[in-house]
Amino acid sequence: MKKSILYLLFLIVFILSACSTTADSDNAELSVLAPETEMTITSNKNQVFKFVLNNDKDEFYNIGEWYNITPDFISDNSEYAVFKDVTFAESFIMYNGEVYSIGTCFGGFGITSMALADINMDGQYELYYTFSWGSGLHRSQIGYFDPVSREVTIFDYAYAGGPFSFLSSEMILTVNASGDLCVNSAIIDLDSFVDFSIKAQELIGTIVLDEDEITLKLYNEQ
Repeated sequence: MKKSILYLLFLIVFILSACSTTADSDNAELSVLAPETEMTITSNKNQVFKFVLNNDKDEFYNIGEWYNITPDFISDNSEYAVFKDVTFAESFIMYNGEVYSIGTCFGGFGITSMALADINMDGQYELYYTFSWGSGLHRSQIGYFDPVSREVTIFDYAYAGGPFSFLSSEMILTVNASGDLCVNSAIIDLDSFVDFSIKAQELIGTIVLDEDEITLKLYNEQ
């Protein structure tokens, strides 16, 4: 009898412990992963063959000289891989074998920085990135890939220099001491489109969840 009671008590404690662990896991907050002030990209050929094999966006892109530019902190903590052409700076994301375009790069540097963050708090990392383009009017923008919807979203911009664009300069994603995903102006030291370093300058804003929408809050409007 005593053994049955002890066994029953052990079973109850085990179940409660398991439920508590599951709840904590489901509600676990993913920390922002991004450089604090500077990012250096060193290219390699890892998974390039798989990328080219799966890239059916346009036959033109498959004749480029592609490189893997995924930072270690992204490849070590997610299924994302980022590829870039050394000649034209075209950039793509590969996630679980599927390839997604990040947006136009014509006249600019393509992807210039990356970060992982779970801004919508669904328990999965979105991939955030900055990229530049523009022939005649150089601009930088911010985009992100949502692994749940499998969609790329690019924050709106305005030709006159609206709140979601940055003209005539680069941007970099950073993390501050509070763990926020920040956006800074930046200077870039370019060896090539696939090998470069980029360094943060002035703080522009933070990327936050505002009324269930991922958005950029400008520093001077917060």
